[in-house]
Amino acid sequence: HKIATFEKAAGFQQALIQYTDAPTALEAKNSLDGRSIPRYLLAQHVSICHLRITFSAHKDLNIKFQSHRSRDYTNPYLPVNPTAIEGIAQPMLGSDGKIKEPESNVLLASIENMQYAVGVDVLHTVFSSFGAVRKIAMFEKNGGMQALIQYPDITTAGVAKQALEGHCIYDGGYCKLHLSYSRHTDLNVKAHDERSRDYTVSDPSAQVQAAGQAPGLSTPGA
Repeated sequence: HKIATFEKAAGFQQALIQYTDAPTALEAKNSLDGRSIPRYLLAQHVSICHLRITFSAHKDLNIKFQSHRSRDYTNPYLPVNPTAIEGIAQPMLGSDGKIKEPESNVLLASIENMQYAVGVDVLHTVFSSFGAVRKIAMFEKNGGMQALIQYPDITTAGVAKQALEGHCIYDGGYCKLHLSYSRHTDLNVKAHDERSRDYTVSDPSAQVQAAGQAPGLSTPGA
């Protein structure tokens, strides 16, 4: 009746499939668990795909849009999500034949070996070397620190990404950056503190404290 797909972790695609009743779902589980999806049904860049099936706690999926990630076969009048058209397109390939990462004006930075505190002021100093930084939002995920850095355009973000990938913010290999493009295009930054900043809005009353003592910043490319 309904299908909803999503990414739970890197490299793993998951889906919720709703049948009419439990016996039908059980029959499908017993028949398909552990089997592989036929190669001719997979995208060209996917080599193999095994199915691991368990029962979900959900009883009735709430599908709001028809798209390449969700479908309600019981409601033909459900509106189509505009992104559904984009999802039909084949992934773009680079000159080396590998899948090309969709570009964006927002970069996602993961900070490795974070021995010193890093706040928005430090990130702004590093990333503004390649163009005007409009917004920054930092957050913790999976026990590590990540940040979203928004530039005015994709070109500036691309230059910064190429120059700063693998760059260590501090000398000695500390606070190493790993960069990828984000799906965001315009960050919704409400707070004005050491973890988030909107540089397009002036806030003279904000008092941002320096976060700990750290050695001098290293120069990108040095």
